[in-house]
Amino acid sequence: MHPSPSTRKGAAGFIRRQIRATDSQQDAQTLMLAASVTLLVASEHDQRAFPPPSEADHRYPGAVVSMARSRRRGIGGILSSIFSNRTESLVGEDRWRRSEWKRALVSIIIVALGIAIVEGIYRLTHYGDFRFVVYLASIPLVSGVPQVACDSIAPYLRPHVRFVNGRVVIRGERLTNIGYLTSYAIICMTVVGALVSGFLSHNFKIAIGIAVVAAFFAYHLFSENPMEDLKYTVKDRSMTALSPDSIDFHAAPHLSIHKHLESASDGCGNDSSFRWDQNVKIYDLSTTSYHVDLLADPDTYDGPWGLCCRTIGIPFTGLDALMRHFNEHPEDRPLLATPQGIDLVNGILAEARAALTTPQRSHA
Repeated sequence: MHPSPSTRKGAAGFIRRQIRATDSQQDAQTLMLAASVTLLVASEHDQRAFPPPSEADHRYPGAVVSMARSRRRGIGGILSSIFSNRTESLVGEDRWRRSEWKRALVSIIIVALGIAIVEGIYRLTHYGDFRFVVYLASIPLVSGVPQVACDSIAPYLRPHVRFVNGRVVIRGERLTNIGYLTSYAIICMTVVGALVSGFLSHNFKIAIGIAVVAAFFAYHLFSENPMEDLKYTVKDRSMTALSPDSIDFHAAPHLSIHKHLESASDGCGNDSSFRWDQNVKIYDLSTTSYHVDLLADPDTYDGPWGLCCRTIGIPFTGLDALMRHFNEHPEDRPLLATPQGIDLVNGILAEARAALTTPQRSHA
């Protein structure tokens, strides 16, 4: 170890003063020897006062390193649970959908920080292209808020259970479609506003660029056929009906931007019905298209069947709980023909929802 710079400087000054005060070379050599001893003592003092990192780690094992690693592990664990903790299971998919608001919040913060940085660069350089980038990046950020907000709220909605025409009916949700169409409307207003602003300011280059980019986002992110999507959102609605004999599904069509997820066997926009005595159960799940595959006794009934669950308004775990309950408890099926069936269905869905959220609370 070496003495600290302040210690060396003080000792050197002391030596020079003493040498100038002495008349003989022997006295100077004696003082040099004394100064060397002084430096060694000071070096030992510094070594004890400031131990090297390896010695500090040995005295306090894991004190600093563990804190840094745990902090990194904590942040990484949180981000991993938000963005990559998705499993091919009914419970995992329901929990993934309930975490949509976290992913939306993190994404909005990241994009907003990026926009703020570019805006800061523009204010420093006054280079017009940076301001143009700010305008373009702000379009999906602002217009996408309704869509991500509706997607974040939809998994927390309680199913709407009613008694209609001698059956217990669960109405599907429209909030997801409303979010996409609202974002589409905001982008359309952005296009019109950009063109009007460019006409008034005679800055047609930036106005046309913003309008073209906004129209691109509107078509590829929110709706390829807005009038058709609006018609289906208003007039068509997914529906699940439970009767003493069967469970019937009506799945509303996908939005136009999700048409690629549909196929002839998925049941989107079609009706399907399954009898309780077929003992139909969910055996597979598609996390990208929100479709489930249903399977019955292969020796007696055909299958499997596809079912679109994107807008039925029931979590995957809730649908599975309903089907399993009435498959295994035929004595409860007659209640589905009475208003008391509403309480029974609500109770089953509440138990499934409690089982879905309880592990998250205990973990927190």
